[in-house]
Parts: sequence; C-alpha cells; structure tokens
Amino acid sequence: MRKSVTAIALLALALAGCTTTSSEGGGTQVSTQGVTDTEIYIQGFGPITGPASWVGLGNRDGFALAVKEINAAGGVHGRKIRFEFHDDAFQVAQAQQVARRIIQQDKPFMVYAGTGSTTFLAVADQLRQSGLPVYNGFSGSEAARKTPEVDNMFHGEAVSTKWVAPSMADMIADNLKATRVAILHEDGEWGRTLCAQVTTELQGKSGLQVVANETYPAAGNDFTGQLVAIRNANPQVVVNCGLFPAAKIILRQARELGLKAQFVGDAGQANATVWTGNEAAAEDWLFNWYEPQFLTDTTGAQGEFLQKYKAEYPSAPTGRPNHADNFSYTAAYLLKGALEKAGKDLTAEKFIEALAAVKDARPTPISPNVSCANERHECFVDLVWMRIQGGKAVPVDDAGLAQIAGKVSGS
Repeated sequence: MRKSVTAIALLALALAGCTTTSSEGGGTQVSTQGVTDTEIYIQGFGPITGPASWVGLGNRDGFALAVKEINAAGGVHGRKIRFEFHDDAFQVAQAQQVARRIIQQDKPFMVYAGTGSTTFLAVADQLRQSGLPVYNGFSGSEAARKTPEVDNMFHGEAVSTKWVAPSMADMIADNLKATRVAILHEDGEWGRTLCAQVTTELQGKSGLQVVANETYPAAGNDFTGQLVAIRNANPQVVVNCGLFPAAKIILRQARELGLKAQFVGDAGQANATVWTGNEAAAEDWLFNWYEPQFLTDTTGAQGEFLQKYKAEYPSAPTGRPNHADNFSYTAAYLLKGALEKAGKDLTAEKFIEALAAVKDARPTPISPNVSCANERHECFVDLVWMRIQGGKAVPVDDAGLAQIAGKVSGS
C-alpha cells in the first residue's frame, strides 16, 4: 500500500477482515474479502426508483454490460465478476441503510457508488472508513472530494465542480463576452454547489454582473416564476445548473415567456430528451461534456457502443444510454485493468495501489484519457463543449462559438 495511507483506512481494512493470511504446507495463502478462486464480488448502489432513477439505472446497466463482456472474455485472471446493485431511491436515509448493509452484511471486495451527489455525500465518509475500495462513479460535487483523498476512495468520470465551474465561467465571460448573467439552479447538491462556484468565478470577471439568482426544485415541472424573474432582469446569458429532466421544460418555458437569453448548461443536463421534440427552444444551447463524442453520435466508437447497448437492452427508453450508462461502462473497464495489474493473488491493498497508479490510460474507446495518479484520486478532469444545432449535439467549433457570441453581444 502507498506510504501516504491514512491510519483510519489501515484500521478499517483490518477490522473489515479484508485481507488475512495463513500458512499451510510451508506456504502463505492470501484470503481477501469478496474474492474466491472463481469470482470477484462487486456491490453497487444508486437510485433505481423515484425521480432520479435514470441515474441508478444507467449506472447499473452500463456497468453490467461491461461485466458481461469481461466475463465472456474469461474474466480477470480466471475469476468472473459478480455484480449486484442496490436501490437507494435517492433518499439519504435509504442510502445510509444500503451502505451499512454492504459494509457489514454483504462484504464485497469493493463498492461502486452509482448515485448522485446528495446521497453520495451522506455515505462518503462511511465508505471511506470501511476500508473497502470505493469508486465514486457519478457524484461530481466538490464536497465529495478530499485533498488529499484517503487511499481506498476514487472518483470517476463525473468531473468535480472544481473543474466544471471555471470552465463555465470562462465560456460565458471570455468566449461569449457576456456582461449580464443570470443564475438558475436546482436545489440538490449538484446544482446548488456548482452554481455557487460558477457565481464566484463570474464575480471575479471584470465588467460582468450577475443580475439574478433563482432556485427551483429538482423534481419540479413548472419554472414560470423563476423564468419571469430572470426575464425581468434582462440577462444576456442564463446559467442553468441541474439535471436533464428539468432542462427540457426550462428551455421550452423560457422561449414561451419571451426570454431570449443564451442558455448555458452542464453535463448533468446532457441528454437527448432535452432537445428531442424541443428543437426550436434548444437551438444553440451550450453545455459541457466529458467524452470525445456525444451519447447520440452514431459514428465511430460511440456508434459501436450504441449498437452493443441496444442489443443488450432493446427495450431501453428514449434517452438511454445516458451519461450514467457511458460512465459506468468505462468505469468497469478501468477497474478491470487495475484488477489485472493487481495480479492473481488479489488483495484490496494491491488493487488500490494499481488503481492509484493509473496514468494516461483509455479504458474504452468511448472514454477520454484517465489518470488517477494524483492526491485526490480524481481520475477524470477533461471537459469539452457541445452545441445543439439542428436537433443534434455537436462539438463547438470556432465558427459556431463566434456566431453565438455575436448573438449574445447584440442582445
């Protein structure tokens, strides 16, 4: 294990019984919790019921698809991965109960946290103290990170608000040249903390004024009051921090109310349902994204993934795969690589060392480069910008950016 390991993680590993040794026949055998001669047991959790079910279902299904492929190819050093996923319903109390069950009763080799920021924050320290290897696959809240991070906790493709907020502020102030900006955010952990950081970044930009700041419920479906208040403030740009179910309604209602400002969103809203059937209202909407191609791109690596996904889940609803599916699929292959590097005599310590050493890797063709070799164990930090044009999400080029900036300056 790395020399920087915390005392609490060492104690937790011992108490959890993650690794024991015994001598028989003159040799030493290693027995690791959740590992047998034939399998590696991974537990996951996230909301598979309730209004945030798209988060948990995507994290469950993308990961399960990768596990099926990995096992079909022989597994890891002859062991198959057994993956089980629990429902936290995006409720803090239920997430805490699920985490206790995983740690105290089920005792897997590791935990895949496929839940949103609000629920992950409620169990993050509990998972850190368990000593089990934990991969936070979906919470991008900066509050979910520690600097330095404990050895057994890693963070996945949902880029921290630490990196997202400056990118959004730079797009608005430096690229779009806006001087009047309104803030709109949902009341959950992700939207609230992201927009708080974006606001701080924008307030540091010379000549820029934040003219309105409105909050909406994450499960809401009528945002008229907030949008009228923003319209009356006459912004050039509206920043929306939240998740995609609300984003489609917000864009449509904004145009119906005569709010013509440029909308800028985050990757939590990056889902084709936002603009499908809503093309006019969503035209030129800008949002940041994490991967080389967008989810709906039918060409190249993403196109190949879509074919595999649809073959496995032919009844998947509109909007799937979503980014949770993509993220978790990549996560499973990232973890597979670390499991392979840890060797046949697998222990939690060897796996943690292997994952912490990952640098400039690309686990799947649909993923960006990965480097977990940093004190925060933050494996993904890259962002790209997408634009809705003609009902499709396309990378923003210089010409497109100049066109949108011209509209902003003239508003």
